[in-house]
Amino acid sequence: MKKIFLTGGCGYIGGALIDELLKSNLKIICYDLLIYGNKTTRKYLKNKNFKLISGDIRDKKKIRSSMKGCDAVIHLAGIVGDKPCDVLGNLSYDINFNGTKTLADIAKERGIKKFIFASTCSNYGISDPNIFAKENSQLNPVSIYAESKIDCEKYLSKIGNDDFKTLSLRIATIYGVANKIRFDLTVNSFAYEAIRDAKISVFAANTWRPYAHVKDIAKIIRLSLQKNFKSKERIFNAGFTDQNFTKKSIVKILKTLMPDLVIKYINVSNDLRNYKVDFSKLEKELKIKNQYTVQNGFTEIINFYKKKLIDEDYFKKTNLDGVVKFYLDNRKNLK
Repeated sequence: MKKIFLTGGCGYIGGALIDELLKSNLKIICYDLLIYGNKTTRKYLKNKNFKLISGDIRDKKKIRSSMKGCDAVIHLAGIVGDKPCDVLGNLSYDINFNGTKTLADIAKERGIKKFIFASTCSNYGISDPNIFAKENSQLNPVSIYAESKIDCEKYLSKIGNDDFKTLSLRIATIYGVANKIRFDLTVNSFAYEAIRDAKISVFAANTWRPYAHVKDIAKIIRLSLQKNFKSKERIFNAGFTDQNFTKKSIVKILKTLMPDLVIKYINVSNDLRNYKVDFSKLEKELKIKNQYTVQNGFTEIINFYKKKLIDEDYFKKTNLDGVVKFYLDNRKNLK
């Protein structure tokens, strides 16, 4: 692989992934709608191996011309998260599914060798917490977001073959510092609120999630790009099996860093998801272990706050309420 067509590269994972790809001397066509601007990619604009193109993943004409000469596609773009997708309704499904379908069809038509799709462990929805969910476990989506991702996986598995290898990575809940940071995610949000207020509220503390640092996920994607998978399986859980935690468990980790932290547990929650995930298949394929831990993620955010590299305005724009408001305000720009 020499030239990569990367969608959504201005986002959270993209901010870490671009570094990974450029270190491997790969050329990148970064295709992004730029609804958040291009601040996260400005430092790459003078790099001869990086090119930024503004465009919609549903724009067939622009995709077809922009993808010319590429060897592989890494598809990160889309509306991310349960609540943002819920407030946009059918529009989010159109972007997530039809955008992916358009991208994949053109990639196959253009002779692209590999197509990597960023899916989600949210596809497991509500699972038995005593059993680790594997790639062949029953899916139980509880949102439009997960439903759109599952439909994308099915479509990619259907059109993938030996000449057009498709790979769907069900990514764990991410955290940590990259070129762009999101605060609608548990670890990042807890760390910021804890250092700002010296107290946090924890909803549904006994629910499980797998967690992974954004830079570890970027490495998984880069290794998956370069790996010649012998298996014909098209779907892999992307994360680390020993990094499954309840919210209560990660709060205990935060408490070791901030002993005076006041924690309020609230049993009710609108988020019904609860799942532990087995990542052993991809861990064995890539021979990879996590470089970062949840404690590292907490420490990073706390240090960023202390160094005044994050402010309240940025937090409010990128926490869950801020993201939902942003999409509602920009609904017309997404149609």
